[in-house]
Amino acid sequence: MNKKKPVRLRPYYKTRYAYEKLRVCKHCRSFTVLWEDKCASCGKHTLIPVMDQARINAKRSMQNERLVALLITLAAVLFSQTFLQIVLCLLGGLALTVLLWWFQRRMLETETRRQLDKLLRSSERRIIEGIYMNLTTASAAIKDDEQLGYEILREIATIVHNDRIRLQQIMLLQSFILRKDMELELDSLMLDRFEPALAEYIGELAKVKRELIKNKAIRYVLLHEREILRMKGGPGIMAAVAGAAVRMKKYVDTYPDFILRYARQLPKERYLRLYQLVRRNPNQSWNGLREEVSAIYNEKYRWDPEFQNWE
Repeated sequence: MNKKKPVRLRPYYKTRYAYEKLRVCKHCRSFTVLWEDKCASCGKHTLIPVMDQARINAKRSMQNERLVALLITLAAVLFSQTFLQIVLCLLGGLALTVLLWWFQRRMLETETRRQLDKLLRSSERRIIEGIYMNLTTASAAIKDDEQLGYEILREIATIVHNDRIRLQQIMLLQSFILRKDMELELDSLMLDRFEPALAEYIGELAKVKRELIKNKAIRYVLLHEREILRMKGGPGIMAAVAGAAVRMKKYVDTYPDFILRYARQLPKERYLRLYQLVRRNPNQSWNGLREEVSAIYNEKYRWDPEFQNWE
């Protein structure tokens, strides 16, 4: 088995919308979701965010509209038969052009959104080709630098949502030494089927970054509890998840039977958290969890000074 490696992952910049990760080459119109400086297709340093390209398209469209308005004004002036008609057409045309310009400024963001939608719809094939090229880059990177390969897959996963990429990310994460200060994720990596590597990853996160253990992860280990218990270290995974769950009362309310099954395997620090929750909520039994917590206390911690403040 390969020894886990210490890594320092580059910062991951989350965006409100997935498309904001896309960049397009102004020269060859290729797309990418990576942070590269130059286009992988044409080699030019002409990559810009798709929103910037959409804004350029919107301004160009508005500029064309103003040009049409000026051409109409010019045509009206040329066909005028008197000096008064020339003046009226010129002033009227200029006034309408200024009004159009004012209106366009107010509608710039709306037009940019429309141009963005048009750009994405008309570029579906090129976007797919660009992401396929990114996947090829990721495959090549994994062979030489697993950290870089994971970082590339993490960017691609913003756009492409499938279990193959999720599993690749999980396998790579399992080759790293995980730390609390690392920018890790879980909900976006959840699979529908049972996968031992995912169960192991959940178990590690339950120890080093338990705030990531939420409903999805708890439901996953409950659904696959039998398979996990057959794994080497499986009971430890289940106990670690139960220990992470007791950090919030809502999880104790929702999964009391699960926590009851693994209460005796909780480390002292997690059991103390559960004990505190039980003492703060004297009117709740949680399907026998209160009685089990009391029994554990009497057997193991009755004389422990850390518990004396909760007597």
